[in-house]
Amino acid sequence: MIIDSKGKLFGIINIIDLVLIVLVVTLISGGIYKLNSLKNVSIENQKQITVTVEFEDERKGFIDSIKDGDMLFDSVRGTEFGRVIGKTIRPHREVVINKDGKVEYKEIPGSFAGEVKIQSMASVSDSGIIVGSKPLYIGSETRLKSNIYVFSCKVLNIEE
Repeated sequence: MIIDSKGKLFGIINIIDLVLIVLVVTLISGGIYKLNSLKNVSIENQKQITVTVEFEDERKGFIDSIKDGDMLFDSVRGTEFGRVIGKTIRPHREVVINKDGKVEYKEIPGSFAGEVKIQSMASVSDSGIIVGSKPLYIGSETRLKSNIYVFSCKVLNIEE
């Protein structure tokens, strides 16, 4: 018999244990495949790109902290993302309903939005753009940090 009276497969291993072992092996194999599918990125096959990211609803202290030349890193992976080469700041605006019920687009006092241009080294191929170990797409959200600040942003533009 394949399964005996104790619920063991061929009298050796419990079916539930076998399912768990297969699941763990599958997850490990998938992780190894994913890691191996990332190409080994070397300096020779990288090129310089300019990435423009957008942030919203930040305070003046953060705005004043951003300086040209700041080195930014991926906040999650810790890999180098690039160097700040410029910033554009504007008042943060939101849709507000006033007392009359009218919908308006108003500036929020003490809150700012803007764009940061970042010069990065990236692996560029037909399958996409990778900065550090992170695939980069227009519209994707990311979290970047320097040695004194961290912020969430959205990728607006990528120029080669």
